Amino acid sequence: MKKIFITFITLVALVAGTAIAGLPITKVDRVNPTDEIFIDMALSAAKSNVEQGGLPCGAVVILNGALRSSGKATATTTAEENAIASSRKKKLNMATIFTINEPTTEAYNAICRSGADAVVFVNSREDVIAKGIYPAEAYNDALIDSTLTKVPMHQMDYRDASTFLKNYKK
Repeated sequence: MKKIFITFITLVALVAGTAIAGLPITKVDRVNPTDEIFIDMALSAAKSNVEQGGLPCGAVVILNGALRSSGKATATTTAEENAIASSRKKKLNMATIFTINEPTTEAYNAICRSGADAVVFVNSREDVIAKGIYPAEAYNDALIDSTLTKVPMHQMDYRDASTFLKNYKK
């Protein structure tokens, strides 16, 4: 009986897959995710965090072109650390972390430990420090773990995220 049931389910899946494959491709199906879309996801997490009384910090883990997880800053952990923990993967090879603000030293060490391939951020450490989000001590490059493989960081221009930080008030 079990074999018949499995065969039936397989047949239904095959027929459904064939039917779906015959559908015409629409404009929505052709959307290629961009860095702007991913940084906008991180911005949404940051906005949600501010609405809940938190800091303007949000991050997402993108793996194979898809959202794996998101994270917000808490009193004890950074948005990047929370996004990595939420991914529930031990290693994030081939992943990119998109974050609103330049990662702190603590967050950068966590990113390096995760094995991510790259970090993309918008707001520089100088902007973050100037707004009082994190103190200058949070960006101590001397505390970057030298035993870890460095993950390249890229700053991108994204006006919505820059404006969001600029307009943030504690």
